[in-house]
Amino acid sequence: TIAMRVSSSKRPQRAGSALPIIFVTLLALNFFIFVVNVWVFLPKPADKSISVPIRQKKPHQPDPSAQKKPHRPDPSAAALREAIYNTRDKVIPYDAVPKILHQSDYFHGVVPHLPSIPARRRMIPNTTPQNGDPYVPLDAVNNLDYFLGSREKETEEHQPLYLYNPMLLPLDDQVLSSTILDGLSIDQNHAAYIGVYRVSNFANCHGPGLGVPKTYSNFLGLALLDQELNVVKDPVSGQYLDAVIDINRHLWEARWTPTRRHKMHRRPKQFMQDCQIIPARSGEREKSTQLVLICNEYGTPIQLKLSSSTSSTPDENEDNFISFTNMYGNGLQLIAQQQPNMILYAGKNLHYFSNNNQSFLEIWPGGPHEVAVIDFTKYPYVDREGMTGFEQIEQIKALKTEPNATFITKTDVKLYNNRTMLIGRDSGSTCCVKIKWKAHDSDKERELLLGFSHRKTMQNPKYYAYSYVSRVYAFEPNAPFDIVARSGFFCLGFATDNEKNVSQNEQVRGAADKHKLKLWQQVFVDCPRIHFVTGITEKYGDEETVIISYGVNDCYPRMIEVSKEFLVSLLKPL
Repeated sequence: TIAMRVSSSKRPQRAGSALPIIFVTLLALNFFIFVVNVWVFLPKPADKSISVPIRQKKPHQPDPSAQKKPHRPDPSAAALREAIYNTRDKVIPYDAVPKILHQSDYFHGVVPHLPSIPARRRMIPNTTPQNGDPYVPLDAVNNLDYFLGSREKETEEHQPLYLYNPMLLPLDDQVLSSTILDGLSIDQNHAAYIGVYRVSNFANCHGPGLGVPKTYSNFLGLALLDQELNVVKDPVSGQYLDAVIDINRHLWEARWTPTRRHKMHRRPKQFMQDCQIIPARSGEREKSTQLVLICNEYGTPIQLKLSSSTSSTPDENEDNFISFTNMYGNGLQLIAQQQPNMILYAGKNLHYFSNNNQSFLEIWPGGPHEVAVIDFTKYPYVDREGMTGFEQIEQIKALKTEPNATFITKTDVKLYNNRTMLIGRDSGSTCCVKIKWKAHDSDKERELLLGFSHRKTMQNPKYYAYSYVSRVYAFEPNAPFDIVARSGFFCLGFATDNEKNVSQNEQVRGAADKHKLKLWQQVFVDCPRIHFVTGITEKYGDEETVIISYGVNDCYPRMIEVSKEFLVSLLKPL
């Protein structure tokens, strides 16, 4: 039997008969290897510790289902808390805030300019002038003699203009209605803010106390800004969307005076300066349909739109409209829908805020906190016939005693002739942004409003006069608007070297940075002698960051991005 089997195994076969068997065997082996790989290398459905790499989406295509990332802690806030609250006596120098901010990667600042202001009205060197343009030396921004002489030139068109005291209004479609936004819409370049500036032939670039020009004039500067705070260009014409308006002259030509009893002056008086644009809110509408221009104690309803816009706001009182002609720039059109209404006689530093769609005007930020209830959707805001004050307006004063400042500064400890060098009551600077607040004795978090106030030095001794310091304060958003916390005094600083290198505003590289805050024979090298905060708003698309706008030595504007966490750190340790 065995021999037979051996014999049969050695029997010759045809070569083609084995191929199907080999092919099937190889196919089965490949399938077996594939199954083994799947079983070994792919995760089980219940195994969530292993992730399969996927192609990430581009940054401009965020996954709508992704959860919002937690806000990254601001290291500058931690450094500030360390500087303030871990000292034995909570005494810090005035320039502690800018020193810490300028070392932070979180911090960002810009020094804006208005492209519409012509070169002949700036201090851009021009040693070979043509076509009647003025001579401007190479060192113009640092030359005191040129500074004093240039503002007294007979031709006003040759007097330099200075830009400072800015503020921003976000073009937020959750706050502003299409009635406002449609007139400012641009096909390709999206505007994020309206920028408002004080433009003047007066400045303190070489320090205060040098007098004012004989032809002292203030103008209104306006611009549409993108998210990086650059002036937006019209995509069709290529022109910048900014403007400078001689608002006081226009109102003078329209025969407007603050009260009917005043006679017209021989030349325009400078009633309108340090202006702000606010959205009028009412309980009847969720969004604002009306912008209001407030300059000092005067307010007027306005329409601001692109010059090329065809949108209009129908109004039964169009006969009262004043269409302002731009002095420089032709991309924007400002229309006053009524003559300015005096809100408070001799008022200044008034600031708007709203809560639950009700409008308020902050009169004093402290000593005590005073607020007026004003409906800016109804004109006139105040019926001033026969009035000199706020007799017919609801005023609210805070009831609780104001808390002590969270820290003190070195000059608060040393008094000049046994008295403080600062005036006795805070004045308003800007208001307000929402902050989250948790008291030290409670785990419950609530919402407060945060603003800036300031004090300046007394007139005597004159050597220290016209010096400014600021503080932040937080208050309850509902009446009687009690103050919850107040910081000590501090300053906001000069532009950084990087800001100077990239800015097209020549004044940032001039004499303004040489004039520093000096109190009680101590110089605070990172503090301007004058810093004046005029705006605070949440950054477009980032509710945890604010943009603070202020003027430096009445010479150039600055806008800085700061985290809310940093500002809250000025008010409490954690």
